[in-house]
Amino acid sequence: MDNLVFAALNQCRTFNVRYPECTLTTVAYHIDDMSPALLSFAVDLVESNMSELYINSKDGWCREEKEDEMQDITSRYLIAFHNDKPVGMVHFQFVDEETMGDRDAEVAYCFEIQIVPEYQRRGIGAYLIKLLETIGRKTQMEKVMLTVFKANKNAIKFYIDQMQYNYDEISPCVCLTRGRASRFDYEILSKPLQAVINST
Repeated sequence: MDNLVFAALNQCRTFNVRYPECTLTTVAYHIDDMSPALLSFAVDLVESNMSELYINSKDGWCREEKEDEMQDITSRYLIAFHNDKPVGMVHFQFVDEETMGDRDAEVAYCFEIQIVPEYQRRGIGAYLIKLLETIGRKTQMEKVMLTVFKANKNAIKFYIDQMQYNYDEISPCVCLTRGRASRFDYEILSKPLQAVINST
């Protein structure tokens, strides 16, 4: 599986951004290959960018729990570097996710995508998501999925309007009544990568 990840990455390893102009290099890692410094960068970035949203959610923020999640043995990362400085990251896993049918779907699940604040709004997030989609296609995943807080309006707009994601069939707003869905503080978005597989 990781050979396919690296093959996909080699097709679009560098990315030019503007305002000001610079070139980023992206490297893929399995969690076993992540240095403590890179892992700390990833966790710190999630905390600085997202802890307020987590604190205001039902589950709250716990750094130790986030560290455990991000060190899961199936975790993989895309790290974007400007020169030798990490400036963005995607944390993802290949998982079997439930559907509303009688079969699970093989998906590339994006757990986190975070950009260092001074590098935001320069197209880096869109580039990393597209790179994850390329990896998903190369590894024969059916779709990319992700969870987003309802309160994170900018992220929802980014995924739906710019990246053409939709609410997944198992997202609360799709599969539950309005009253039951309102109890959840998140939605699940997805984007198909392969032709839908017939479950019959």
